[in-house]
Amino acid sequence: MSTGLPAATPYHRLFRTSAGYAWWRPLAAAGLLVVFTGVASVVLAVLWMAAALISGDVDLEILRSPAALTAHLTDVSNPLSLLFLLANLAVLLPLVPLSLLCVGLRPLGMRHSVAFRVRWRWMLACVVPALVVTLVSIGVSFVPALFGQPLPAPVPVEAGRLVVLLILVVLLAPLQSAAEEYIFRGLAMQAIGAWVRPVWVAIVVSTVIFTAGHVQYELWGMLSVAVMGAGFAIVTWRTGGLEAAIALHVINNVLSLGLLTTGLLGTTQMSSEGSTPLTPLLQAVFTAGYLLWVDRLAARRGLVRQRPVETPVQPLVG
Repeated sequence: MSTGLPAATPYHRLFRTSAGYAWWRPLAAAGLLVVFTGVASVVLAVLWMAAALISGDVDLEILRSPAALTAHLTDVSNPLSLLFLLANLAVLLPLVPLSLLCVGLRPLGMRHSVAFRVRWRWMLACVVPALVVTLVSIGVSFVPALFGQPLPAPVPVEAGRLVVLLILVVLLAPLQSAAEEYIFRGLAMQAIGAWVRPVWVAIVVSTVIFTAGHVQYELWGMLSVAVMGAGFAIVTWRTGGLEAAIALHVINNVLSLGLLTTGLLGTTQMSSEGSTPLTPLLQAVFTAGYLLWVDRLAARRGLVRQRPVETPVQPLVG
């Protein structure tokens, strides 16, 4: 006889399997994360400002102009600016489990996947499709040069500085990328999924929030971010965890930021200047390609994508 209960729980509904679940806990966790983020951002901003003033990287004139300050902070050829941009998000990685712990949403492993842990072998398997898709998407930007269109003149970046920049990218971009996934595809999707069953609601809302965090981009750039954010959310739902989204996010950010710091793109400014309606369309093609590839890969590997309800849930720190 059917009990009327679901046979398994998808990733975005995992909060409801917690022994200490109550309707207000996801909201409280999200609120605490906002508070923790604000405190961390202020502390990092003060540290950056002190270091920038002491080193002569900025002066009071720049600090008085929001436009000049934004341009300075989004110039990835500046080690202090790049450090601030990446660290400002990387520092949030431990704040997500701290928020869950404070409100009693356990086990903490729920934030990783339906297995209540990081499935490292699965994440490693996603590296190949992520790398291929990212390299092809970057390569497409150079296609116009094959038809005689001139590429932008490279921006010179001193060799010693470039080494420092690339080290920062390799060390911090993976943490920054993972932090965004645990916030937007983790806590945000799971908090929404705790209240609303249809997964599309969690996907849409988390994507809107993610896109709103990239207001430094122009319209077509923001739409491209929205497409990628939706792809991250869909692949998280389809695979039952954050691993596939983290793999693509990390590789995309490391390669894209690394290339931007070299000055070969004609700018070192983190912006979407020059984007066209074709930009989000191409992003949609590459994102769809990754989704299909990973979905088939998960099927071949027999990846468990939902949490069986028969699996006992212990209120332990994951």
